[in-house]
Amino acid sequence: MKRGIVFSFFLGLLLVAISSPATAWERGTHAFIAHQLKKANGPYDIEEMYGAMAPDAFNYLFTQPYILYRDYLYDQTHHYFLRVQYAVKYGYEKASSYGFISHNNLWGADSTAHKASLTLLPDEGYVITKARALDEYLKSVSPDYYNLFKDYPDVALEVCHNIIEAAGDIVLVRYDHSLGAKIMQIAARPKTNMQNLMVRAYAQGLSDFSQATVAPLTLAEAEQFIRATENEFRTSCVAYGWLLQQDETIILENVIAQFKQLAAAYLAALGLPVPDDALLTALLQGSFQAALGLIENDYMPEITATIDMLKKGMVKEVKPNVMATRPTAALIKAKLH
Repeated sequence: MKRGIVFSFFLGLLLVAISSPATAWERGTHAFIAHQLKKANGPYDIEEMYGAMAPDAFNYLFTQPYILYRDYLYDQTHHYFLRVQYAVKYGYEKASSYGFISHNNLWGADSTAHKASLTLLPDEGYVITKARALDEYLKSVSPDYYNLFKDYPDVALEVCHNIIEAAGDIVLVRYDHSLGAKIMQIAARPKTNMQNLMVRAYAQGLSDFSQATVAPLTLAEAEQFIRATENEFRTSCVAYGWLLQQDETIILENVIAQFKQLAAAYLAALGLPVPDDALLTALLQGSFQAALGLIENDYMPEITATIDMLKKGMVKEVKPNVMATRPTAALIKAKLH
């Protein structure tokens, strides 16, 4: 059963490349960053780690009608993240909120992956730079890779982007092999904390947005949808934590095996020729080995720099708001726009 859950998680990973905004750091990296930012130990640390993963909960919506809401919810969770802070009602929800905010794509963790690396090119995110480097390397050493993607450079970069992200967590667990066990602890935490925050923050907006689609949602339906999606995401996080506890060879074999099946579906969906099983396996093995070689010496320095940046940014951007009186609806709108 666990392998089935892990497979479903990796299906989401590659399908994201087909038709949704690209992710940035993988969820293990977000959890690690939040652990280093922790305000408290024990269960509050786990809540913060899970909160840092939760903004990506809606990235894996691919079936109708839910795919209609995906890009809207991605934008909300990654750019209008302070709504979660304003949704806090109880003290025990603050850790989840703090982790959630750390993920953001404006000045948070995602910004160094996508927009401005702190250790490489300052005008380009770390993951973007590494994806370009991986693509160029593979083109130069593999005629099969070159011929497959020569007319589809954007597709090649999306594939490399996903490989770099997955490889990043593999490098990360070399540094902290206990990360997977920490992530799995979310299974024992109250399931409603993050759900309640996201429902308060985003359900009304989702209901309003959905009225312009062919699948309008009432407020109650929007709330139910957010809770169901968060439940599925939490389950996939537990499975991912289980995987990260294995030896690196097992992690890598598992990732490559899933990417092989998913790459075939991805290429077929785009109308590209699908290599035979042996060639696809060889291409992915070579790609992951190259990706690990490209990032193994500078991935952790980038993550450490991101943590240092966030320690300052969270104090500047969040602490004053946490101490402030709960804002009115008009003030929230002004702050967020």
